[in-house]
Amino acid sequence: MLIKDSTVLITGGRRVGRQLASMLAERGAHVAMTYHSHPDPINKMVDTLRANGHRALGIQSDLRDPSQVESALDNTYQTFGRIDILVNMVSRFDRTPFSDLSPEIINDTMDVNLKAPMWTAIATAQRMQKQTVENGVKGKIIHFLDWAVYRPYRDYLPYLVAKGGLDTLTKTLATELAPDILVNGIAPAMIAPPESLSEEEIESICRQTPLRRHGTPEDANNLVVYLIEGTDFATGSIFRIDGGRFLE
Repeated sequence: MLIKDSTVLITGGRRVGRQLASMLAERGAHVAMTYHSHPDPINKMVDTLRANGHRALGIQSDLRDPSQVESALDNTYQTFGRIDILVNMVSRFDRTPFSDLSPEIINDTMDVNLKAPMWTAIATAQRMQKQTVENGVKGKIIHFLDWAVYRPYRDYLPYLVAKGGLDTLTKTLATELAPDILVNGIAPAMIAPPESLSEEEIESICRQTPLRRHGTPEDANNLVVYLIEGTDFATGSIFRIDGGRFLE
C-alpha cells in the first residue's frame, strides 16, 4: 500500500502520534487525529500540517462511546472520502498498586485501553470492507500495545491486561479480515518517557535495557511506515521494539 494520497486516522497519540502524523503527511498522506481531553497538542499539529500544505483534521471524540466512534469516522469520511489506515494509539498509562484495585479502576482502564481501540478498529474495518481499490489491500490497521504484556511488571495489572487484549484483538481481527485488511501490532518499551516518571525511574529503566537507553518516537514510527508501505505480506503479527528488554 502506498502512503501517498492515502487517508490515515490516528487515535490518541498526542506525544508519539504527532510525530507520526508529520512523517505520514510529508509522504503525501491525508491525516485525521482524534483527541479526548487534551486538544492543544493535536490542534497545533493539525494547524502546522495545514500551514505546510497538507490536508489534516483534528476530531474531539471519546472513543469509549461507540456513538462517538461512529461520529469521528463520519467526520473523517466527510472530509477525505475514505480511511485507508488506522493507527490505534489511544491509551492511558496509570500506575495502580494491587492494594488499590477496584471495579471502577478496572472498568475505566479496560474502557480506555481495550474497548475504545477495539470498537474503533471494528467500526473502521466495517467501512474499509466496503471501499473499492484498484489493486492490493483495502486497508491496514496497526495497534500499539506494550512490550510488558509479555514480561509483566508490578503495579499496572489492569493496564497490562487491557494491552494483552489488544494482542488477541490484533490476531483475531487479522483472521477475520484477511485477505482484504491487514492487522498488525507494535509493542514498544519506553520510546518517549511518560511525564509521570521521575528522572531516577527513567535512568533505572535504561539500565535494565540491553541497549542502555530508551527509544524515540522515530523508532516506533519508522516501523509504522514500514508496515504501511514496506510490506503487504504481514498480518496478525506483533513487533516488539524494546531495546532488548525482552531478553533480560
